[in-house]
Amino acid sequence: MKLTVYDFDGTIYNGDSSFDFIKFLIKKKKTFIFKLPKIIVSFIKYKLKKIKKEQMKETIFEIFKEFKDIDQVVEEFWIDKEKNIKSFFKDKKNHKNDIIASASPYFLLEPIAKKYKIKDLFASPVNKNTGKYEGINCHGEEKVRLIKEKYPNSIIEEMYSDDAKADKPLLDLANKSFIVKQDNIISYKKDKKRESIIKNISKIYKKYEEIINYLIVGGLTTVVSLVVYYTCVLTFLSPNNPIELQIANIISWIISVLFAYITNRKYVFKSKEKNKVKESIKFVGSRISTLLLDMLTMFIFVTLLHVNDKISKLIAQVLVVIGNYIISKLFVFKTKE
Repeated sequence: MKLTVYDFDGTIYNGDSSFDFIKFLIKKKKTFIFKLPKIIVSFIKYKLKKIKKEQMKETIFEIFKEFKDIDQVVEEFWIDKEKNIKSFFKDKKNHKNDIIASASPYFLLEPIAKKYKIKDLFASPVNKNTGKYEGINCHGEEKVRLIKEKYPNSIIEEMYSDDAKADKPLLDLANKSFIVKQDNIISYKKDKKRESIIKNISKIYKKYEEIINYLIVGGLTTVVSLVVYYTCVLTFLSPNNPIELQIANIISWIISVLFAYITNRKYVFKSKEKNKVKESIKFVGSRISTLLLDMLTMFIFVTLLHVNDKISKLIAQVLVVIGNYIISKLFVFKTKE
């Protein structure tokens, strides 16, 4: 038997049916709003992993106790909210091999499932009178277990979900899987390929994290150096004067090295050294040679060859970044400064 499985909320229903239902109930029982502090506390406990998600939801579902005929309210809800069923599902002529698998309460989805004459509905076993769970939340691997238990010889031909992470077990199991984003349906394989690319990039980053972070910081240090230098020569120092040219160079170097030390310590080498004075002296010392390289480059290009100082500064900075990389590789990386 070939089955087509659909997640419900966000997939064939535009929104979260449970959330919409709770809002619908609160409009009828406005006094429930006074239980909001209790719900907030429960939500915080859930986020802090003090309670399970089901326990947090049960706090919200307590509102079910306020209604003697909850089935009647559910019918009223779907009269109002059936418009939220997406057209790609609504317009499908035959649902005889369709299954809905959702974490929303079973009693809430049952009327709409019957209306569209789907083959089966798997949802969370929440007591409609107490709001308590009477079984396992229908989520993730539980969806697979329930379907396989009832239809052991079936093949899941297609699977539709709006959440690639939450429904990964079913999406991976199906022959064809799709991610539903609003009214757009895209192949899960494409999404999976994108996920694979992201994972590979992440692996590369983790493998070369220190070097990559160093290059990023080096690029930002270059920007800082250039901004400071250009600010100096465009305001109070003249690049045509050899002494003022070097003063601008030194000022930009001091500011950029200070920036480089702070960022390299925190983000590149993640130093644990408590003696920051000793560490900073060693760091600055390792870059004095590149300052001399910077000054020599500017002297040769600007003073001797009369090349535009802005272009010369860019050339000097490229050499400085390369020089700093070599020094860091041989000394700074080695000593973990």
